[in-house]
Amino acid sequence: MKLRSIFIGSFLLFWMVVPLSAQNTAKDIMEKTLNKSSWKDMSGQVQLILTNAQNQQRKRQIDMFSRKRTATESDMLMRFKAPADVKGTGFLIIENQSGDDERYLYLPALRRVKRIASSGKGGNFMSSDFSYYDIGKPKLQDWTYKKLEDQTINGHDCYQIECLPASEDIKKDTGYGKVIRWIRKDILVTIHAEYFDRGLRQWKVLEVPRIEEISGVWFQTDMLMKDVQNNHQSEMKFTNIKVNKNIPARFFSQRFLQRGH
Repeated sequence: MKLRSIFIGSFLLFWMVVPLSAQNTAKDIMEKTLNKSSWKDMSGQVQLILTNAQNQQRKRQIDMFSRKRTATESDMLMRFKAPADVKGTGFLIIENQSGDDERYLYLPALRRVKRIASSGKGGNFMSSDFSYYDIGKPKLQDWTYKKLEDQTINGHDCYQIECLPASEDIKKDTGYGKVIRWIRKDILVTIHAEYFDRGLRQWKVLEVPRIEEISGVWFQTDMLMKDVQNNHQSEMKFTNIKVNKNIPARFFSQRFLQRGH
């Protein structure tokens, strides 16, 4: 399966309402969208549904924990609970504002933690259409931004932001030659995004069917990533989200990741 975050362009971004003036540039909009301070930590369950071209499905259950370590840096732990062939697998992201983010994968069959190199960020996350770069939020400095014409999607006024790789290394590592995001003006949430490969052919389309406000925080609680080149899709559905429960810092460590449960 061909894969490319981002995110996703953006996976698992948490939002609050921040008013913007008409003078804000594309980078201003992206910076305000990415750097929210309305939550300290959160937890929840994720159902990951993989659907192939023959409409056959595989489902995976995940526990997820995240915290803001600083105003611009977050950590996230994902631990697979089912089915049996992936149970105990863990994934940890430690964001670093001044350097590369750290991504670690724990594979229980090998009983070791593997660090994912920068060159592997574009690889598929657990056979899904989300890449390792898509899990978490994109780094602001990885891209250059251009504000395109505003558009309305599903009745919502949106900024349309074109994101281009800031360097050849970013293009190579993520596999993205361009990302276009549609961001709701009222709550600064991405509700649609299109990803293009390095040849600028459309590759993936992100749809966000459901957004919920929980404890004053906006969450994308249903995210559908479609690979339009191979007719495969992956959906992440979030439930039982809890905010600001004082999750211990030890959760976000290689040692805790390796516990596998």
